[in-house]
Order: sequence, then C-alpha cells, then structure tokens
Amino acid sequence: MESVEGGRTVSTSGSRGGRDESARPIRVLIADDLPLVVDALTELLGGDPSIVIVATANDAVAAVEAAATARPDVALLDVRMPGGGGVAARGIREVSPDTKIVALSAQFDRGSVVDMVRAGAIGYLIKGSAPGEIIAAIHGSVRGESNLSPEVTGKVMQELGRSLARAEELSTELVELNRMKTELVQILAHELFTPITTIQGTAATLAVSEGRLSGEDMRALAAGVERAARRLRRLVANIGAVVSLERESALPTQAIPLGSVLNDALGEFAATDEGAIDTQIPDELLVAEVWAHQELASRAFVLVTENALDFRDDAAVEVRAVGTDREIQLEVSDHGPGIPADQRDRIFELFTQVEWSSSRSHEGLGIGLYLAKRIMEAHGGWLDLRDHEGGGATFVLAFPRAVAAVTRA
Repeated sequence: MESVEGGRTVSTSGSRGGRDESARPIRVLIADDLPLVVDALTELLGGDPSIVIVATANDAVAAVEAAATARPDVALLDVRMPGGGGVAARGIREVSPDTKIVALSAQFDRGSVVDMVRAGAIGYLIKGSAPGEIIAAIHGSVRGESNLSPEVTGKVMQELGRSLARAEELSTELVELNRMKTELVQILAHELFTPITTIQGTAATLAVSEGRLSGEDMRALAAGVERAARRLRRLVANIGAVVSLERESALPTQAIPLGSVLNDALGEFAATDEGAIDTQIPDELLVAEVWAHQELASRAFVLVTENALDFRDDAAVEVRAVGTDREIQLEVSDHGPGIPADQRDRIFELFTQVEWSSSRSHEGLGIGLYLAKRIMEAHGGWLDLRDHEGGGATFVLAFPRAVAAVTRA
C-alpha cells in the first residue's frame, strides 16, 4: 500500500501476522530521499526471497510513520535524508523498539557515524557496497550483529587507533599528574614545616627565657622569625600566582613603567640579609612602559631573583636591562656554579632544582622558575637562560614594550 502525506511518500505493505518468526522473510524499511537509491535497493533486495520490502520513505518523519505502521525488522536509513538519519533512527526506536537500524551513507563521515551509533544504529554501510555485503548486513543485524562497510571499518579502526593512543597518553599524563600531586604535598609539608618550626622554637625559647636573653640574642631570634615569616609569605604568594594563572583565561595587562614593576619586587628584598642585589638600569628604561600585570610581573622578577640569591657566591646578584623597539629585557645574573648542561632542558620544569636530592640543600618548592616562565609567557613575553661571563647564570625576562598607555586585555 502506498500513500502521500504532506508531499512525503510513505509506502507500506504486508503484515507481521502470526507467522513462524524463523520462517518468514526479513521485513525491511528503506528511507532515502533519492528515488534512484530507493529503486536500486528495492530491486536488489527484492531478488532475495529471504527479504521483503514493507515500506519506503523519503524523509525522517515519513520513515518514523512508516515504521510505526509496518513494524519492520530492519530499517535502512540514509544519514543525510531531510530531517536527518539520526532523528529518524531515534524516532523509529521509540515507535518500533525491535527494529534494527542500519545507516546508509554516500561516504565515510566521522560525525555521521557517531551520530547514528548514538541514535542506535547497529550497522553502517556505504552506498554502492556489494549486493552480498548489503544482504549480509541485513541478516546480521536481525541476529544482533554489528556490520560496517570495509571502507567504514578501515576509517573506524584508524579512529580507534588514534583514540587508544590518545587514551594511553592521557593515562600517562594522569599518572604523572598524580605523581606531581603527591610530590607537591610532600614538598609543601616540608616547606611549611621548616618556617613554622622556627617560629614555634623561638616562641618556646622566649617562654622559658625569663628575661635571661641578651639584646643580641633577642635580635637574632627576631631575625629568624622574620625570615621564617617572609618565607611563608612568599610561599603563599607563589601558590596564589599559580591560582591566578589557572583562573584567568586571558591575563589582563596594562602599560606600566618598568621601574614600577622593579620597585614592587625589590621591596620584598629590602632590609634582609638574603644577599646584595646590584641594580644598574638606565633611567630611560626605568620610565619606559611595558605591557604587564603589576602583581604577577613583579612576582616573576622576585622568583628569578630568589633563584639567583640561592645559588650566588659572595658576589652580588646583578640586575641589568636592555631595551629594543619591541621589548625590554631584564637580566638577572649570579656568580654561582651555573647550570649543568645536562639540566638546562629541565630547569624550567615543575619541581626541578639544580641540586636535586633528598637533602634538598636549597630551600624552595622547585616551582620558582617554572612559575616565572609561565607568568612571562602569559604576558606575551619570555624567560630564557644564558651563560654569565665569569661564571654563574643569567636569566632574561623579556616584557613586550608598550607604545601607548592604553589598557589591554
């Protein structure tokens, strides 16, 4: 029986009746908006006595209506018919849950394969497949077997291979992240414990001293507490910088004089005994403006300077600047042992220190240079390592030069 509804062709025939399920032909619905395809499939399948065409349709709505009436065993659905093959598949599964869906497509398309599989398709065939392949797919789908055209199978296997490779990469990354998390907790515990122990020890000493401490002893204890508190403050500031970088989708910067960035940073080292810092920067560069986030830019300089102070010898840490048309480069140099060649590639990695051992001879989390590099790159600048003449290392922080004092996001 054939009817026309709203310009859509819906053809139905036959009845499921009370036949022996094992003996009756497989009832098939064909849905495609190209009459030539419908005719070709009808002729092909009509020559097989084990298959009977019970309905045809030319769009998704008509396919669902035909399925509701004819209750086919298998629905061959064009993935790009008007209304969409995925929509038709979902609708058919609602009105005729036992109908198996086999998708038809002119070519392999990853999106269509995914959509049809999600919609409940059990097979995916390329139009123009060998007749025996199409018939075998219909029989297999009735038995609950999945069927893919060789063209589709190859593509799917490639996709599967890439997905598996990516899954392995993600698994490795997760293992590494878990290791880093564990190491971070351990290092944080160490870094927090050390200054807290100093503060607690000083408090205990003062509690039992009963005024017996000399002025010199009191000053030494006070200096120790001050250093411990400063260490805690910097630790919190570094963690806060990490949080800021993760939270900001785009780092807001503005035109700021280089001297303002330096003054904020150098203020953290004022009146301390952590080491002398020799700053020699021409006035014209101090007033020159760079694109920077005031707080994070200063934090990057502090981190690099702290590293230089940790590894310097008795000589002062030198801070210099070089200007170009596009950027201003801050150079922070120490006269320490330098960076071994085999560690240069790792120096900016998370939790990396030049002297890495269980004794951790240098204070710090091993995140300073990693964090400084991330901050500089978020500014659109960079951080690099160079050899320092006469020994030691020079770290260069390059800030984009501002040509106009206009806020940039």
